[in-house]
Amino acid sequence: MYGKIKYWLLLSLIIILGGCSAFRKGRSAETSGGPGALNLNSVVTTVYGYNIAGRGFEIRKGTIELESTEFDGRFGLNAKLNNRGDFVASVRGPLGIELVRILMVGNDIAAIDRINKTVYTGRKAEFLKKNGMPEDFLNILVGDMPSETEGNFRIEHDNMVTVSTQYEAFTRVISICLDEMKICSENIESAGTGHNISMNFGNFIMTGDIKYPARIEMREESGMFHVKLSISDLIYGYDSDIPFNLPEYKRESL
Repeated sequence: MYGKIKYWLLLSLIIILGGCSAFRKGRSAETSGGPGALNLNSVVTTVYGYNIAGRGFEIRKGTIELESTEFDGRFGLNAKLNNRGDFVASVRGPLGIELVRILMVGNDIAAIDRINKTVYTGRKAEFLKKNGMPEDFLNILVGDMPSETEGNFRIEHDNMVTVSTQYEAFTRVISICLDEMKICSENIESAGTGHNISMNFGNFIMTGDIKYPARIEMREESGMFHVKLSISDLIYGYDSDIPFNLPEYKRESL
């Protein structure tokens, strides 16, 4: 059962679509000047301006499709992320019955298994590290531009710019689609754990001054899991508290 809950937690990282906190003010790409540099800085600024992670939002209706070594399935989704990075998400099966509830408040994380009446608890930072994910992985999942954009920029063609960065044990390759001014794919390789996770974003929706992907795919390159999330109804701007309330179920550690 632990293996299944582990994958539900990986799944929850897509569910919450947000970060631990609002981004710090980002730094523009370092360039040597001239027209090319000005265009590149403009791209980074525009993409960063569409970020959604720090504002909070509510997914009123979504669908998750999961393929993994543990199990496959299609599930319904409701989730709330406040502007402080706390969240609650409900994964539902047939007839709207809740199967798993995920909570992340501060550095506490819990998966509530409704079927087996068990609560799995742990620390968010430890969970991310163990699964080969950088600290801002939750921001990555919504397709937001990271606050640190120093790296090797390259213009692939008229419609795409890529940037390769390396920080601590992680190598990241980000692709920006210029027609959307959003990140459309990202690859994250962890030298410490050997994990290689790829993200793809599509079906971008503009609402107000933010833009978000209504289709998100996450794949672990070794084939351990492949997750697709489709968002049908999302509203942004959520600042209510999310309590870390756990039922009186059996407790186990993550």
